[in-house]
Amino acid sequence: MEFDVRTNLPLVFLAAGFTLWVTSMALARRARHYQASMQALLELAGGTLEPLDLPAAAWPALQAAGWSGLQWSGDWYGQSVQGALGAPPVLAPGGGGQQTHHVHSGDEVRLAITLQHTVPRGEQRLFANQLVQVFLLLLETRLRERTGALSAALAERARLSLYLQHDMRNLAQWVMWVSTDFANAHTPSELLAAAERLRDNAPLAQTRAVRLNTALGKTAQTAPPRVVALDEALHEAASLAGIEVDTQGQATACIAPELLARALDNLLSNLAADWREGRSLRPSAALQSQAGSAQLVLTCPLPAQGMALPPEKLFEPFASGRPGGLGLGLYQARKSLREAGGDLRATAEAGQLRFVLTMPGAV
Repeated sequence: MEFDVRTNLPLVFLAAGFTLWVTSMALARRARHYQASMQALLELAGGTLEPLDLPAAAWPALQAAGWSGLQWSGDWYGQSVQGALGAPPVLAPGGGGQQTHHVHSGDEVRLAITLQHTVPRGEQRLFANQLVQVFLLLLETRLRERTGALSAALAERARLSLYLQHDMRNLAQWVMWVSTDFANAHTPSELLAAAERLRDNAPLAQTRAVRLNTALGKTAQTAPPRVVALDEALHEAASLAGIEVDTQGQATACIAPELLARALDNLLSNLAADWREGRSLRPSAALQSQAGSAQLVLTCPLPAQGMALPPEKLFEPFASGRPGGLGLGLYQARKSLREAGGDLRATAEAGQLRFVLTMPGAV
């Protein structure tokens, strides 16, 4: 029996209407689903999450939208950061299911975000893309809030002679250590040993004090770069910090002595409290010269109680792992080396804390 459209037109309209109704209900249900996911993302904007904690917090909403994998990697104040959630992104034919976005804030923070979706196109992917845009906007906003707040705070600190404050703190710390040595000297031999240490370190402390006094007189100028023996500069800074460093190799750098001294003073004094308390934490340094650059690698066992800060926060300004700490020592150490054309990186693995200082080499 043939089907006559004219005689069965009501049935055709009924079937078409039912199909449209089912489709609209499915779209409405999916829209409500994505609306809930969007609301979950927007609620994160009102929280106090750290920027690097945001991907994990947003992942449940993204995963519910069909995203099967999320990876991020990049540079966070000179430290490499990376993470992954879900399945590793796999490049499908045509790349339809994968996308990569880049977010940054200034020249200190840069992140690459890669996501993988289960479907390459269609309304499901359209809704999912909208969620990703909100997530990226939230992440970039949080990054800019962080770096903007830091910039404002650093500007205020600069008005109060930020670097001079920390240099004076380092010198005061040396005075405290010398006083402690004499206070703990109960025999003539211990008193003589403390006096000899003071005699050996006094010229170095005097040099730092003269530099501070000159800077406070607002006549401070950074000397031009010159050839500096890194092992001598390292031992001077270690001596002022009250620690000993085992060195291997030799290297020379072409750097302004004041910038190198500030970097080493801040680096060693920032960690000296742990290194002075236990002889087993005695650091070691390897020096080497390469084509056009010099490198100093400082390695030390981690304290038994572990690190107070995660590695990615070591150089973040105002992030301190010590009660009463300013959180500026390592930041200033890295900033001084970067000002001199070098850099400072750190890694913590296998129970070791490793700092790599690179500087322009002697021509």
